[in-house]
Amino acid sequence: MYRFEVMELYSLGSRQLSYGILASVLENDACTCVAYIPDISCNRAFVEELARRCNEGQLSPMHLLDVVLDALS
Repeated sequence: MYRFEVMELYSLGSRQLSYGILASVLENDACTCVAYIPDISCNRAFVEELARRCNEGQLSPMHLLDVVLDALS
């Protein structure tokens, strides 16, 4: 089962908060990070909704970048 969660960080070169998505998988009682896209947006609600949809649809992490790019366009 995949889990997508919002990660908080400061944008490169500024003091403004930015949000990314970390994808992890739980297998054999071990949680492993399988994908991470930092600095998606400064809008936390936007990134939270994107992560929620990824969790709901159990998106394969290999498609995370495509989903993020589609959401931003």
